[in-house]
Amino acid sequence: MPHRLPALHRLSLRLRIFLLFAALGAGIALTLALGLYLGYVRNPNPSALNAVISGGILAGFITFGLIVAVWRLFDENVAKPIEHLAGELRARTHSGVKAELTDMKARHLGDLAPAATALMRHLNEARNELAEAIARETTQQVIEKERLLTLMADVPVGIVLCTVDHRVALYNGLARELLGQEDSDAPCLDRSLFDFVDEPSIRNAYAQLQRGDDPDHELEIVCTTVTGRPLIARLRLLVPTLVPAQGERDSGYVLSLERADTVPHVPPSAPRYVAYDFKLLQRKPGAEFADCLLEELTYVVFDTETTGLLPGQGDEIVQLAAVRIVNGKRIDTEVLDTLVNPGRPIPKSSTDIHGITDAMVADAPGIETVARRLHRFAQGAVLVAHNADFDLAFLRRDEIHTGVRFDHPVLDTVMLSAIVYGQSANHSLDALTARLDIPLSDAARHTALGDATATAEALLKLIPALKARGLTTLGDVLAETQRHGRLRRHGTTG
Repeated sequence: MPHRLPALHRLSLRLRIFLLFAALGAGIALTLALGLYLGYVRNPNPSALNAVISGGILAGFITFGLIVAVWRLFDENVAKPIEHLAGELRARTHSGVKAELTDMKARHLGDLAPAATALMRHLNEARNELAEAIARETTQQVIEKERLLTLMADVPVGIVLCTVDHRVALYNGLARELLGQEDSDAPCLDRSLFDFVDEPSIRNAYAQLQRGDDPDHELEIVCTTVTGRPLIARLRLLVPTLVPAQGERDSGYVLSLERADTVPHVPPSAPRYVAYDFKLLQRKPGAEFADCLLEELTYVVFDTETTGLLPGQGDEIVQLAAVRIVNGKRIDTEVLDTLVNPGRPIPKSSTDIHGITDAMVADAPGIETVARRLHRFAQGAVLVAHNADFDLAFLRRDEIHTGVRFDHPVLDTVMLSAIVYGQSANHSLDALTARLDIPLSDAARHTALGDATATAEALLKLIPALKARGLTTLGDVLAETQRHGRLRRHGTTG
């Protein structure tokens, strides 16, 4: 179980070694000064004063130079490799990375790196054997689960399961089609139901069911979506309402939906799937972001492609994509991916990188529309990006025109990489995905969706490594990232 480290041990290894050499230098300087002083006192010849001072200064500079040289060698060949090796070990121990551990950067550590390589190889073999055993035992359960989900996907009504505070914990494809028109307007796990359907009718029906004596009672109402579509909705409590005096909470409700203006049927275009996370039913409403455990948060991981690298000098977004992570799982059905009309020509140098041309964005929506869609898509979530300051600079620059503020909590995977692997490591997206054994093809690289998906996978593998360092909540991580502000000031490659 992760534990809180003492204040001294929360300093990086390199900083602690630097302080050690600094203390050594200060001690030698004081000893040298004391020796010269005592020597001069015992032979108080005024003519020897200049010689004593010159000799002391020369000895001090030589000593200082030797200490600095030894510290630089130690930092480069011992401290940095140890810091890098520690990050690699955490990634393989806690994040499921199976790539072979290379020891070239740790060649000055003697047998430590080969021993770590052998240990990781043995750990991977043990994990593979355990995974095979678990797979054999759970195959039948997986088959039955898939059959159940298939049946739910084929139910000729929209199904939505909501928590006690009206957040979505399950929906099927037909419900997503009935309630939303665009990706940002369609139901998503851990979003409020009232983002998609009128609030008063649902609240009144839920309150009426809670007051009733029959736990199996079903209530039918007519409600409308936020786009004005009328729906027939049937509400049923998940479990009997518990007595408030017992200090227990209600467990939520299930909502079945049909169109109110046509004969109920399954439209041919209705997608057949079910998205769910039953852990959401157990979450206590109203928890502060900073106090939430990392693995229990909802994240929206996004990326942009742009006309250039200077948002303050007229560069614009040409593509934006985002994916959602709920309770440690990326939800495949919840994706926002759109081209953006930048309102200006795209330089050829930028097209050579991301492949987006003026013709491709001619009919695309502008940033005002896309920013509002992303804002709705990310409601109640933590925003995540690789080099997040760059992407957010474009969005926050246009907040006056878009009418939305991106005041979400923000995590930057560059900073998370620095916490795990140390600031001296390469924190580009290519380097990070390679270290974490995440596939990122050339075709997906420098597309907004490809980079956002790779960043999301990196986040999922970094979270266990962060927890291993005692950083268990969002507040812990945000405080720790402040120590790595140098990366933010100097930037990094994406």
